[in-house]
Amino acid sequence: MNAAPSQTDIGGRTKQSGPALAVVVTGIVCVFVLWGVLGLIAFVQPKPGEFGDMFGAANALFSGLAFAGLIYAIWLQRLELQLQREELVATRAELRGQKEQLEAQNRTLRKQSFENTFYQLLRLHNDIVNAIALNRVTLRGRDCFQYFFNELQNDWANRMRGGAQPSLASLHFLNEIYMGFYRGYESQLGHYFRSLYNTVKLVHDSEMEDKRLYTNLVRAQLSSYELLVLFYNSLSEMGREKFKPLIVEYDLLKHLPRDKLFDPNHASLY
Repeated sequence: MNAAPSQTDIGGRTKQSGPALAVVVTGIVCVFVLWGVLGLIAFVQPKPGEFGDMFGAANALFSGLAFAGLIYAIWLQRLELQLQREELVATRAELRGQKEQLEAQNRTLRKQSFENTFYQLLRLHNDIVNAIALNRVTLRGRDCFQYFFNELQNDWANRMRGGAQPSLASLHFLNEIYMGFYRGYESQLGHYFRSLYNTVKLVHDSEMEDKRLYTNLVRAQLSSYELLVLFYNSLSEMGREKFKPLIVEYDLLKHLPRDKLFDPNHASLY
């Protein structure tokens, strides 16, 4: 024999709606049958009034039963409301879990998208470095930066031998020297500094929590002579306004060989 059909709510409770409905219908039918039988008996009695008074207690009983039925209905309604509240709590918990899972997936996707772009820029920057060439001295890649620094240092020394007496805090004097040097090697250095700046700027503008992790990777790519040229670039009008704040914030010049500066006091300009 198959079990009677049932309905199961979210909390796992089973409500037997069929038997409850049968009980209610049976009770209604019994009341009407009893009412009809009593009416028929009262009709054939010689003194129906006295006969009716005999059932005063029965009337009180039925009134009590009706009140009990009302209480039972209220109790059932309360149970139904409780079940609905539990269903709402379970639904909210499930939606909260789905929201947290979706946020975690979005964070993962954003991180993957950022890292793809970051490493592409880093590879592009290394390609730019490797493409730098000084044919007259047969130098390529990072080896060119020692030559660049020596040229910049020679310009400084020539100006000093010419009788220049700049103040140690004179950024204007250093800017003049660097800009003269930069104009002579802009075709090699222009792409380099723009690429390096945009790579660091990408990390700075991102939503990554540990930005230092990525800027440290950038810093690890820079040789000592790259750091020296970057130092004087950031003091010039080429990098002072936009690039220098990022260099300071992420400590890109942490491993700068200060003993190779034109003047040890130049470090105080930072």
